[in-house]
Amino acid sequence: MITTTTVVGEITGQQGRGGAWNPDPVRNVTQVNFNATGRGAFYLAEQGGKFHVVHNGKAGSSYTNILTPTLSPDGQRLAYQAYVDDKVRMVVDGKEGDIAEELEVPYFSPDSKHVVYQAKSGGAWHFVVDGRSFPTGKTQHSEFGFNADSSRIAYVDSVDEGAKPRLVVTDLSFKKQTVREGTGSLMVISDDKTRIAAVSDAGGKQRVVELSFAKPDAVKEGPLYDRIKDLVISPDGSSVAYVAQKGGTRVLVWNDQEKPFPAGELVGSIAIRPGNKGVGVLVALNGSCVFHEPFSGAAPQKRPYDEVGELAYSKDGSGYVYLGRKVTPGVTGKSIFLVVNGKEGPRYDKIIQPTFSPDGRRVVYRARQDGKRFMVVSDLDGKVVRQDPVYEMVFPPAFSADGQLLAYGVKDGAKLVWKVEKL
Repeated sequence: MITTTTVVGEITGQQGRGGAWNPDPVRNVTQVNFNATGRGAFYLAEQGGKFHVVHNGKAGSSYTNILTPTLSPDGQRLAYQAYVDDKVRMVVDGKEGDIAEELEVPYFSPDSKHVVYQAKSGGAWHFVVDGRSFPTGKTQHSEFGFNADSSRIAYVDSVDEGAKPRLVVTDLSFKKQTVREGTGSLMVISDDKTRIAAVSDAGGKQRVVELSFAKPDAVKEGPLYDRIKDLVISPDGSSVAYVAQKGGTRVLVWNDQEKPFPAGELVGSIAIRPGNKGVGVLVALNGSCVFHEPFSGAAPQKRPYDEVGELAYSKDGSGYVYLGRKVTPGVTGKSIFLVVNGKEGPRYDKIIQPTFSPDGRRVVYRARQDGKRFMVVSDLDGKVVRQDPVYEMVFPPAFSADGQLLAYGVKDGAKLVWKVEKL
C-alpha cells in the first residue's frame, strides 16, 4: 500500500475556468475508482457523446457505452464491457475481445495474472480465461470466485434452462473438475478464498455442504432442513451460519448448532463473530429493531429505530457496530447514526461502511452531511475523534499492515488523490 499522500491521477479535458476554449470537453465523469492499495485508479468519462476510460493516466478508446469496469487487485490491469452501437465485446488491458451476444462481469485473480468472464455466442455460454474460450452450458453462472493461489475457480450454473444448479470447482484449463449436482442455489466463498459453502438439494429438503478448494471432493454435509436461506461463511472459512425452516418454525444455525430465530425479519446479512463466538443479527419488528447474539446467552437489545443495517464486528469479535436510523418529525436529514457497542454516535444524512481499525480501538466510516462528503474516525463510544476534510468523492478506507495508517482515495477537483494519515 502507498503509505504517503499521493496524487495518483488527474482528470483532463474538462472545460476549465480561464485558458483556451475546449470545443470538445469532458462533460461528465460517471465513475471513479481506486484499488485498495492506492497503486491503481481509473475514471470513466463522457466526451463528444461517447465514453472512454482513463486508467493510471492512460486513455482507452471511445465507445458508445462502457459497463462494469473492473480493476485488478494490484491496480495495474483493467477490464470492461464496451459497446459500439448494440455490439458488445470485452476490453482487457486495452485489447478488444470478440463480439458477443451477451457478457458477464469480468473477474481478476487474486494475483492479478488472470482474468475470467462469461460470454454468450451461438446461443451458448462459455468461459473466457485469459483469452481462451471454454464451453460450459446454456445458462450463465450465478456465483463465481477464485481460490487464494489463483489456480482454481468455483462457480454455479445449470447444464440447461430449467435444470437444477450444479457447483463446479475447476482448474483454469477446465481439465480437473469436481462437479456436485443439485448444489448451488446459494454459494459463498470465504474472504481468504480457501473454502466454499453451498446449499444442496436432497430428497425435497436442503442442507449446507462445505468443502475446500484444495480438496473439493472432501465434503462436509450439514443437517437436512425444509428450506435454507441467508447463508454466510466466516472470513477464514471455519464457520458457516444460515436461517433454516424446520417444520413450522425458523431456526438460526451456526456450525450445526440451532437457536430459535427471533420474531421479525432479518435485516442485511448474518454477521459471524470472529474467535468462534457465534453470530449477530439485526431484526426488524413492528416499527422497532433488535440486535441479538443468540449463541452468547445475552438478552436481545431492542431499540426504537426506524431502520438498521451494516452489522460488523472487530477483528477479535469483542466489539460490534451497526447503523441506525431514526427520523425526527419536522427535521430533514440527520437521521442516520452509528451504534458502537450499544452507544450512539452523532447523526448525519448518510453513513457508509463502518469499519473497525485492525486493533479494534477505532471505527472509521464515510459520511455525508448537507451534500458534503468526508471520512470520520470515532472511538468505541461512537464519539468523533476526527472528521477529515470535505471532498467531492470519498472512497472506502484501507489500513496499513501494522494498523497505524488510514488510507483512502478522494476526488479533489480534477485530482485523484490517495490520502494517508496516522490513525
